Amino acid sequence: METTRVFTADTETDLWQQVTTDMTQDGAPLEYSALLHQGGYNFRLDLDIDPGGGFESGYAYTALTALVPGNLPLRFALHEQDWIHELGKLVGMEDVELGLPDLDPVFMVKTNDPELLRDLLADSVVRNTLIKYQECRLTLAPADDETDPNLHLIFTKETGIVEQESLLEIYHMLCRLLQKLSPQPAGAVA
Repeated sequence: METTRVFTADTETDLWQQVTTDMTQDGAPLEYSALLHQGGYNFRLDLDIDPGGGFESGYAYTALTALVPGNLPLRFALHEQDWIHELGKLVGMEDVELGLPDLDPVFMVKTNDPELLRDLLADSVVRNTLIKYQECRLTLAPADDETDPNLHLIFTKETGIVEQESLLEIYHMLCRLLQKLSPQPAGAVA
C-alpha cells in the first residue's frame, strides 16, 4: 500500500502544483493517496488502478472525499442513470426530479431536501463538471465509520483518473460545493 502524502496550501493552484509534482515524479501512479488541506477545508484523494493480467480483469477507482464542517441536515446521493436504474423505476424505485434540465435526465437523485439540493447544484461549473464525469457518484452523507460524526462530500468514479486537469476540475467542483455548504470552515483564517 502506498504512503498517504499530505499537502497544504492557501490556493488551489499552489496545492495542485504540489500534487502534480508528486504524482508525476514516478510516472502515472497505480496507487495514490493524499490528504489535501486548503483554506480550512480537508480532502482526501484516493486512486487505485489494477490493470489485471492473465485471466484476471482489472479495476480502477478514483475518490475525492471532503470533510464538511458543521451539522447540516441536507443529505443526497447522485449517480449515473443507466438502464438498470430505469428498470428500477418501473418496479417502484423513485428518484427526485430537481427541475434542472441538464441534470435530471443524466442522474438518479436521492435527497431529503430537493429545493436545497437544486439551489446547491444551480452553479453552472458544478453542473458542467458533473455532466462531464457523469459515470460517477456524488454523495453528502455521514461517514461509514460510526465514530466519525462528520458529514463527507464524496465524489467516486470507477475509473482511474490520473490526468491532473481532470482531478483539478473535480476538486474545484467539490470546493465550490463546500463553500456553499459550509462557507466558514472550522480553523479557516478570515
